Amino acid sequence: MNRHIKEKGKNNKGFYIALGICLVAVGVAAWTTYDSVVNYAVPETGTASSSTAQANNTVSGIYAGSSETPKTASSEKPETQAPKASSAQPSSKPAAKAETKTPVKQAAAAPELFSYPVGKVIVQKFSEDPVYCKTTEDWRAHTGIDLKADAGSAVKSAAAGTVKKVYEDDRYGKTVIITHGDVEAWYCGLDKISVETGSTVTSGQEIGTVGSVPIEKYEDSHLHFITMKDGKYVDPLDILDN
Repeated sequence: MNRHIKEKGKNNKGFYIALGICLVAVGVAAWTTYDSVVNYAVPETGTASSSTAQANNTVSGIYAGSSETPKTASSEKPETQAPKASSAQPSSKPAAKAETKTPVKQAAAAPELFSYPVGKVIVQKFSEDPVYCKTTEDWRAHTGIDLKADAGSAVKSAAAGTVKKVYEDDRYGKTVIITHGDVEAWYCGLDKISVETGSTVTSGQEIGTVGSVPIEKYEDSHLHFITMKDGKYVDPLDILDN
């Protein structure tokens, strides 16, 4: 009887060992299957799927779930890139022409020397100080020179120029004013006049004949000759060719 009981105990032990082995095998198989399914469903970090998931959780470059303050663009060093070739297309419009400015015409410079309009005999010189006048019987400045000349003698232009004015003056009689560059000459006390306002004259060209000067009618026959520069009287002898 004891033998029978021992054999039965051995059989039961073998059954439990076999059952344990089966359970272990089933567990191993189940674990293997679970691991395969998990690895298949959840890919490793760093794959394209993971990057896509992370990108979907960002808003304007800031990770939605992060509490960190994003770095501003000014705190990051920009990447140095090679300059891109210009993609600008040439304009179909022709380049604007440079503006051509018309040079300002300057007044002709006065001749260095002027010729005498009549003879070189001087009756009365230029004087800023008062001198006695026989006609007016008083003292006054003499703003020109008196050149002795017989009535009817030809009066010539002292230099090339333009006739500015032809008129009859109460003091100086018939007068022709000619601009010679920056010098203005007055030919006073004429009789006949052969030029008109606006006409051009050459040096030595006859512009009229000697007449009389009302304010100096008691003087010998002469031409009263005045020169001005920059609006001021100047001594004609300073510019006449002596």
